[in-house]
Amino acid sequence: MHTLLLGLNARYSHTNLALLYLRNEIRAAGHAARLLEFDTTTRRQDILETVALAQPDVILISVYIWNGPLVRTLLPDFRMLLPSTIIILGGPEVSYTTDEWLERYPEIDVVVVGPAEEAVRRLAENGFAVEFGERILTVPNRPFSDVPFPYLEEDFPGLSHKYVYYESSRGCPCTCAYCVSGRADQQPDYRDVATTTAELERIIEHEKHWSDPPIVKFVDRTFNARPARAREIWRFLARAETRATFHFEIHPAFLTDEDFSVLADAPAGRFQFEIGIQSVHPATLSGIGRRTVWQTARTRVARIIALGTIAVHLDLIVGLPGEGLDEIARSIDEVISLKPKRFDVGFLKSLPGTEIRERAEENAQIAMRDAPYQVLANAWLTLAEFSRLRKIEQVIDAVWNTNHLETELDRLAEFCGGYFAAFCAAADHAAEVEYNLSTRQKNKVQAFLQSTMSCILSLYDQEKQQENDF
Repeated sequence: MHTLLLGLNARYSHTNLALLYLRNEIRAAGHAARLLEFDTTTRRQDILETVALAQPDVILISVYIWNGPLVRTLLPDFRMLLPSTIIILGGPEVSYTTDEWLERYPEIDVVVVGPAEEAVRRLAENGFAVEFGERILTVPNRPFSDVPFPYLEEDFPGLSHKYVYYESSRGCPCTCAYCVSGRADQQPDYRDVATTTAELERIIEHEKHWSDPPIVKFVDRTFNARPARAREIWRFLARAETRATFHFEIHPAFLTDEDFSVLADAPAGRFQFEIGIQSVHPATLSGIGRRTVWQTARTRVARIIALGTIAVHLDLIVGLPGEGLDEIARSIDEVISLKPKRFDVGFLKSLPGTEIRERAEENAQIAMRDAPYQVLANAWLTLAEFSRLRKIEQVIDAVWNTNHLETELDRLAEFCGGYFAAFCAAADHAAEVEYNLSTRQKNKVQAFLQSTMSCILSLYDQEKQQENDF
């Protein structure tokens, strides 16, 4: 049988790692399997034609939050064009709303719930026959250490100009209420250090065939949850003969003095760290099950940034239970004062399968019914306040992330009484002068900040003059 594994990625630079694992399982069972990837901006007709003309016996689609809407539009057309093809869906977007997908889309033959290597292997060994008409397949997966390295030799040439995704662990020890990895059934499962470093060596060996040094993105949810293990992998990569950059999501709570000794020896640009701060408020962090003491985390993050060799990307989440504008303002002020390379303000999503979604009524939470499940209002923030914060997020992205206008921002913040106040002033000025906040050209953003400052100074002078008149 001929199986087509369809990856619909948010960007061209992405690769669907899950489908590489599943392709290998299908081939191991004796069937032909081909991976076909598009980005989600591809014309729907182009996707339909390419898939239908391939005449697969089986289509296996990986569904997640950003491609779910596209998959929904493709399913009826796939069934019309390929009436006898078996259509199988898997991934986080269908694992927690399986019944809803099957009810709304009779075109689906099977939904695989959870990690899929063992389930897909059994399906393939059974000729993709579904016993007793069962449309939901849940099979306990084998230990992650027994799942083979996903990349084959044929894959490496196509990774030039793309992120190279790598996974050294699954699950997460954290219990964050907003994240599907925080569920009780997402217990950590690790590859050992020897296996991990051997697989990384295979990636590094192919670097010479790529036009530019790659960014290898670890998809581990909390890479340094086992500090000694993480440290050995960092030590290996710090000493490796490579020009690649390795990106990790880490938790500052697990960092140790020994880690800093290893990281200090790494070449500049070898590592990127993404760190989810989410909030600086103890009550908020406790309420969402995130184990962080902000002052400790702040010290450790500052210590990483002070090394000057590791690009640090910090995240906050707007919309967490218990947080209004004042709490969010303080979080933004404190986090950006650390001067990270990148600072992202994300917005809470009511993801299926999460505690946040289960507590929606308790929190008076209103969210989009379908993906991306954005929270639109709750007991602490109105719709208007969420809208205002989205504009502030645009200012942050243009001023800080895209152009890193630190000097201009510091001057504006000093005059306004803080970074959040400065971002508010810029957002208000943009509305007044009809400035497009999606602009990212540095000269235009600089001119806009200067215009904001001039406007504030003019208002200040007017107020002083009025005071003198009295």
